[in-house]
Amino acid sequence: MLNGRILRIEKLSSYDGDGLRTVVFLKGCPLRCQWCSTPESHEKATDFGVVKGKCTHCFTCVESCPETAIAYEGDRDLFVTDMARCRDCRQCVDGCLTGARTAYGYTATHEEILKEVAKDSVFYYHSGGGVTVSGGEPFLQKDFLKALLEGCLMQGINTAVETCGQVPWDHMEIALPFIDTLFYDLKHMDDAAHKRLTGIGNRLILENLKRIDAQARPPRIVIRLPAVPGLNDDEANLRAMGAFCLKLTHLEEIQLLPYHRLGIETYHTLARPYALTQIASQNEDDLKPKATLLENMGLRARVGSY
Repeated sequence: MLNGRILRIEKLSSYDGDGLRTVVFLKGCPLRCQWCSTPESHEKATDFGVVKGKCTHCFTCVESCPETAIAYEGDRDLFVTDMARCRDCRQCVDGCLTGARTAYGYTATHEEILKEVAKDSVFYYHSGGGVTVSGGEPFLQKDFLKALLEGCLMQGINTAVETCGQVPWDHMEIALPFIDTLFYDLKHMDDAAHKRLTGIGNRLILENLKRIDAQARPPRIVIRLPAVPGLNDDEANLRAMGAFCLKLTHLEEIQLLPYHRLGIETYHTLARPYALTQIASQNEDDLKPKATLLENMGLRARVGSY
């Protein structure tokens, strides 16, 4: 059995692949996208947060920690956890009388996750759905991912993976044979802009995508652009992405995902700043002209959903 670091499991999703799907979110991501809606997925280790509206400052979390890893910073009105000392016993969470203390992440074996996703098999078979592994970045946990996907396929469950592509090639290669659909994010086509927006350049991401496309039997490839107004939705970037995608042999379609701000409350819970407070959410109509631009270049493009 292989252990994986899990963020959460969401049931009956209709946005992460065909049909109704169970989405397994893994912990850990190499990128720090300014618009990320799941900041609790960044680190592989458990994250702890506090819902301020529920916190009564009773200090039970501080007093219950056997490692004295929690401290209160009065000038910022924050309970801060020293993760170097924390051993994830969660006595602080269990002892919080108001439920303000929150933990993100847990460890599970691939067999435990397989048993959980198999409970929804009837929905997969009647809707043409399956299991989608998301993150974070799933390929960072390559052995766990391979075991989980292989187990799904052995049970006849369709598989999909969502990736940012910023991983060593061997992390991808080991799991590719067990993926039916691969959702591949392209955040920005310019290397310098990509680094400014995500913390890392895009050279490995683009190279990995070309290597996947060159496989003898690649998965279905769906490119996704999380379109953020004023950052990566301009015509120049769309045309650069379109030109790159026209060279791919096995690309099925491009999906433009409207920008949303659904993760802001999690940033507050984790006491982290959110960089894009000045940008308003979009709707599908905002992106339809941009999808048309790509279609006019000879690509199949549509507005998708998270």
